[in-house]
Amino acid sequence: MTILRLALRDLRGAMGGFWLLILCVALGTAAMAATGLLSRMVLDGVQAGARAGIGGDVSLRLYHRPPPPEHLALFAEAGTASLTAELRPLAHGGAGGGSTLVEMKAVDAAYPLYGDVELESDMPLARTLGGALAARDGIWGAAVAEELLEALGLALGDRILIGGQAFEMRALIRAEPDRALRGFTLGPRVIVALPAIAGSALVAPGTQTYWYSRLRLRDGLTASDWIRGFEQRFPEAGYRIVDAADGVPGVERSMGFVTSLLILLSLGMVLIGGVGVGGAVAAYLDRKRDTIAILKGLGATTATIRRLYLVQIMAASLCGIALGLALGIAATRAATPLLAGWLPLDPAIRLTPLASAAGFGLLASLIFALWPLARAALLSPQELFRDLLVGERQRPGWRTLAGLVLLAVLLLLLLVWSAPLPVVAALFAAGAALAVLGFLLLGRAVMWGAGWAVRWVGGRTRRPLLRLALANLHRPGAPTAPLVLALGLCLTLLVAVTSVRDNAAVHLRDNLPATAPDLILLNLPPEEAARFETLMAAQPALARWSRAPFLHGRLDRVEGVPVADLRIPAEIGFVVRGDRGLSWRADPPAGGLVAGDWWPADYKGPPLLSVDARVAEKLGVTVGDLLTLNVLGEPLEGRIANLRRVDWAGLDLDFPILLSPPADPPPHREIAALWLRDAAALETVRAALADAFPESPTIEVAEVIGFLAGVAARGGQVMTALAAASGFAALLVLAGAVLAGQRRRAREAVLLKMLGATRRQLAAATLLEYGLIAAAAGLAALLLGNLAAWAAIGGWLDFRPALGSALVWLAGAVAVMALAGLAALNRALARPPALMLRQG
Repeated sequence: MTILRLALRDLRGAMGGFWLLILCVALGTAAMAATGLLSRMVLDGVQAGARAGIGGDVSLRLYHRPPPPEHLALFAEAGTASLTAELRPLAHGGAGGGSTLVEMKAVDAAYPLYGDVELESDMPLARTLGGALAARDGIWGAAVAEELLEALGLALGDRILIGGQAFEMRALIRAEPDRALRGFTLGPRVIVALPAIAGSALVAPGTQTYWYSRLRLRDGLTASDWIRGFEQRFPEAGYRIVDAADGVPGVERSMGFVTSLLILLSLGMVLIGGVGVGGAVAAYLDRKRDTIAILKGLGATTATIRRLYLVQIMAASLCGIALGLALGIAATRAATPLLAGWLPLDPAIRLTPLASAAGFGLLASLIFALWPLARAALLSPQELFRDLLVGERQRPGWRTLAGLVLLAVLLLLLLVWSAPLPVVAALFAAGAALAVLGFLLLGRAVMWGAGWAVRWVGGRTRRPLLRLALANLHRPGAPTAPLVLALGLCLTLLVAVTSVRDNAAVHLRDNLPATAPDLILLNLPPEEAARFETLMAAQPALARWSRAPFLHGRLDRVEGVPVADLRIPAEIGFVVRGDRGLSWRADPPAGGLVAGDWWPADYKGPPLLSVDARVAEKLGVTVGDLLTLNVLGEPLEGRIANLRRVDWAGLDLDFPILLSPPADPPPHREIAALWLRDAAALETVRAALADAFPESPTIEVAEVIGFLAGVAARGGQVMTALAAASGFAALLVLAGAVLAGQRRRAREAVLLKMLGATRRQLAAATLLEYGLIAAAAGLAALLLGNLAAWAAIGGWLDFRPALGSALVWLAGAVAVMALAGLAALNRALARPPALMLRQG
């Protein structure tokens, strides 16, 4: 209690000395709190609507084929079952009308099991889903998106043709429960009755149709138990099974990635703020030198001094944490209306993200405050009363170092626990630790280099300003190392974010459109291949085209081990997660092979596989190993014949796994990619394809690229905003670090003025000093930031380092430091020299 009373008494009237610490802690805590609260709101909203999002308690998906009767009977026994088919055919506007690709869903009478389909119609009998889709006078009905009417120039009550089947458009779709979380569509939505297309060519075996079986389980039956029993009974069925209790998989993964990214960016703000905390604590303790000297002279031990000021630092940190949590909640409340329109949100404020943010703020404060506190506590009364500078001999003991290590471990554990992708978080933490260490060493190197330069320049130049600036960099107690650390961390984060954003934008704006096809043709029957080739050869606007068999399959086993039992790296999770595109070809790809040999063009033996080299590396397989695929519900075992490089950043017809041509191909369709010499001929070629192959839709690749570019731009804006916030925090830290040493610098300025230095000379020396710090930190940050960006995306994109974008922040940092330094200088020079010297 004595320590607490002393701390509170000493803190009276001195709380203003902690303003920088409070602001630095508040900024980092606020970023962490807002990130955690928003991600939790979205995940809670998704999980609350998971049953409606996936369409049932359990969702089972097959590609190319409907479930067999045996499975349908088993589904019905589990409760209420619903079967839907989703496909992308062409919709024609009737005689002489246009056509457009649509996203079509054929539903049964039980759909939807959860939620409601919202329709709008002038027809009284079409205001319910059953009434809108029912057959009347031999014509089936359809509910459509308003965009379809606009695309075809039609109105409700008109008819469209899909797969040769006429449908009367009776209602507009306003909402679908199982489409709420799908952000991208290739065409307007259409809902029809499943019996309307049963047995038609639209859903023939091999067509590109998703078959969804959704279950609403009866009371007493849990989804996990039912799924386990079904998989044990039908281990090779080939379904992609989703349990609503686990959330919506795609959204969960996407949110996990986004949340981890935002947490890591927020951690960057916490670390930058921590540098400010260290500077603020050092400045505060410097102003308390007389108090510490008196207490030590009266018998206070080093441990007492350490505990006394640790209580004060903790009190200030808690104030900063409280302010940061309040700012985080306010930012979350402000962002909620902006996100509610396109993401499901649970607006409740959760305590866990707030506690996590408070933990980050507290641990970072202690880590960066403990070192200057321990050094100040070690000073003897004689050194304190003489106001001696702290030399290199004042180093805390092993207990302080052990405490720092323990706090760093706790911060790492909190980061790994908080981030949805713990491995990525651990790697980032390791990189951040190396960056902090690297910039600290760089700061020491700058100080050493400045000292060497002063000795070397001493008798070789008549430029006193240069000697003065260099001397200020290496003198004991100089803030060089903290300034280099704060500026370096900030610029590294900004350069990395900017580099990733700019490279993604360049790829989507320039590189991808230059190499991607202009049109993709879907669902081409294999028997139409010869006619397709003839039509393409007659199109003068075509530069080239390619065609490939296409069907979906799933990787089930690697060297006989089920994929579910393997640890699959996240970066190739898309290869083993559900059904993925497969194809086969006789000739080797243009990109060549990395390992192994291509099979002969007339090969007729057991299945051989060509696998992307990166996928093979992550799976731990190579040439000669066995992979088991599930194709149309049947196992297909193939041996890896060769490895090749797949350009995942492009949009060519390539696949992670290619098969040797089968002797008896399974039911399938083909896809084709077309490159045009003249983009103006796109509609002409598209019309020719629609006339020749009316049931094979085309996709304009530019529209897909435009959507991706928009998503990337919005993501880049969010990342840039967070990086800019960290930049603001760093500028605040820099200003505070400069002002923290104003007492010593003011005394030096007065002495130099008495020796004849002018105000202009002192200002020039200050600018030169901070310019040298910025140059050293800026060059290192350019290198580290671009290296970090290259490590993240260099394997996928043609990487170009970002250079010019960091110069703005570098100039801003120099300006802030210079203005803060000049402000302190002017304040010192405005006071009488005698008064300044008497006050020390």
